[in-house]
Amino acid sequence: MKNYCCARLIVTFLICNALVFSQSNKHDIDSINFISYEKVVSNLGKSAEIFTKNLNKARAISYPRGEGIALSNLALVYYLKGNYDKSTQYHIESFKIFSENKMYSELSNAYGEYGYQLKRRDLNKAVAYMVEALNIAAEHDIPESSLGKLFDNYGVLKEMGSNPDSALLFYNKALEIKKKNKDYIGIPYSLNKIAVLKASQGKFSEARKYLTLSDQYRSKESGDFGRVENLSIHADFLKMQGRIDDAISAYDKCQKMADSLDYNYMVLYCYQNLTELYKQKNNFYKALDTYQKYSAYKDSIINTETNEKVAQIEIAYETEQKNLQIKESQYKLNYRNQLLIFALVVVILLVLLSIGIYRYQQLKRIKLVKEVEFKSQLKNTELEKELAEEKLNISRELHDNIGSQLTFIISSLDNLTYSAQKNDVYQKLDVLKSFSKDALYDLRNTIWAMKQEEEDSEKLIIKLNEMIQKLNASLSSVKISFQNNFNGHLKLSSVQILNLFRIVQEAIQNALKYSSGNEVDIIFNNYEEGLEIIIKDNGKGFNVNEDCIGNGLVNMKSRCEKAGAEFNISSDENGTTIICRIKSFQEKEKTITTSALLSQQDS
Repeated sequence: MKNYCCARLIVTFLICNALVFSQSNKHDIDSINFISYEKVVSNLGKSAEIFTKNLNKARAISYPRGEGIALSNLALVYYLKGNYDKSTQYHIESFKIFSENKMYSELSNAYGEYGYQLKRRDLNKAVAYMVEALNIAAEHDIPESSLGKLFDNYGVLKEMGSNPDSALLFYNKALEIKKKNKDYIGIPYSLNKIAVLKASQGKFSEARKYLTLSDQYRSKESGDFGRVENLSIHADFLKMQGRIDDAISAYDKCQKMADSLDYNYMVLYCYQNLTELYKQKNNFYKALDTYQKYSAYKDSIINTETNEKVAQIEIAYETEQKNLQIKESQYKLNYRNQLLIFALVVVILLVLLSIGIYRYQQLKRIKLVKEVEFKSQLKNTELEKELAEEKLNISRELHDNIGSQLTFIISSLDNLTYSAQKNDVYQKLDVLKSFSKDALYDLRNTIWAMKQEEEDSEKLIIKLNEMIQKLNASLSSVKISFQNNFNGHLKLSSVQILNLFRIVQEAIQNALKYSSGNEVDIIFNNYEEGLEIIIKDNGKGFNVNEDCIGNGLVNMKSRCEKAGAEFNISSDENGTTIICRIKSFQEKEKTITTSALLSQQDS
């Protein structure tokens, strides 16, 4: 019983997961389908690729609305590219999906768009589709706010049918709807249609007023498609007014912009008008050239085969629509659909159950792996604790035994120096006392480094500052400066801290002994994701290639490598520079032995 309840919970959980995932996919598909018109037309080739992928995604998750709108978008893109048979095919497929799924708002828009695209090929059929679109909108109470584009396009058909008053009525109605809905992409299309109508009536002053207002909206658009449309209208006005040279210049500019956008119809339109204008100027050479370009474009866009394909697709769609209407009246179709849905639900449940069992097994395996990892981490933590305790014990032993002995030696030497006469014995005792103090100072530094586990680089900087201040207090002829430009926080192990400290210490000692300089600079810089340490002096330098390298340099290089860093040395007559770069904290083995740590200490 317990297992049964668990299985039910798993299945319920997986169903919820699947639903959430499906909703997320639908949202992604919708966001692509509703890319602004301005962006769609700005790059037709890219838009075709994007909407094709979106169509496949919608089909993969059986999302009819996403599929239908993707098809409508592809129909628009291929229409603007001049591929009418492909555009018609996508339109017909979208009609079927919207009709079958009772998506009447989308169906109305799709019919209206297709009717508008037919206007130059078959005006009567264009009007029939547009009227059907308006009827669907009225039948199903589609809000007027979504009908702006439909009224605009119907106005164009009215104007082409020599009914300018009706056209103007629909244009103004569309403009009013778009302004109310702040449709800044759609507003200039309505303004342009009114401007063209006014110009055809000879009212150029009014026409330019509307076109100028449209230009203001177009100037804010990111793509050039709308600006190409406006430029073609400006060229049309110049042509109507007989300003032939200005019109030629405008059409030529418009053709080049349209060609860059893959807007084939506009390229064709510009070539056609350029041919007419060159003929008017009696420039027959140019007229022939533009006419040949026009013919080549026209042949590639509109031909007999294309028209036949379009007609065949339309006939096939109309026939299929009639058959669907007959089949929809049959009870058996509904019954089969119900059986299909039931079978599909059963299959989905079985699949989900299988997935649930599989995921349960996976979670079980993951849990086991995590338990093993936790035990391993616990064991490592215990080893680290033991190592830390052992290091602490050793540091105490060093402090209590060797440290106390060195302290006793220093105190004894102080007493002897005080009682001795100022002769050679006195000087030797003073040297021994100084040497013992240095040894005690080094021992304390070693104990300090051993006590650190994983510390910030700030601790190393503080310790080096203390050492430099101590050295400067005892030196009069050499100045040691410390410049900290490092603003990061680098984690360092005890071995790294001790090695880096010793490298700086050894470099300072070498500079004091051999360089004959009076300045030693220690600089900390940022380096990639780590730290760069520079020790340089202004001494006489030496030839690093010819001179025999001493133990000090060998030790520094060895320590640098043990710290997981890069070592570099350069020298010339201006002094010597030593650079040690450490990129990031290099974690050493958890079980590093105490003897390995102690071997880092040099006298």
